[in-house]
Amino acid sequence: MQPKIKERICPACKGTGVQPIAQAVQPGHRIYPVKCAACEGKGKIRDRAN
Repeated sequence: MQPKIKERICPACKGTGVQPIAQAVQPGHRIYPVKCAACEGKGKIRDRAN
């Protein structure tokens, strides 16, 4: 039997898949979103249930 896999929303990015970032200090400068390291940009984390 394969173990059951349960998915839950990533607490680090709240399911968005990108790291929360602060707004740019200077107007006109763009900040590009960075992929969340905890969930690898998927927005969900898989847990293995025993």
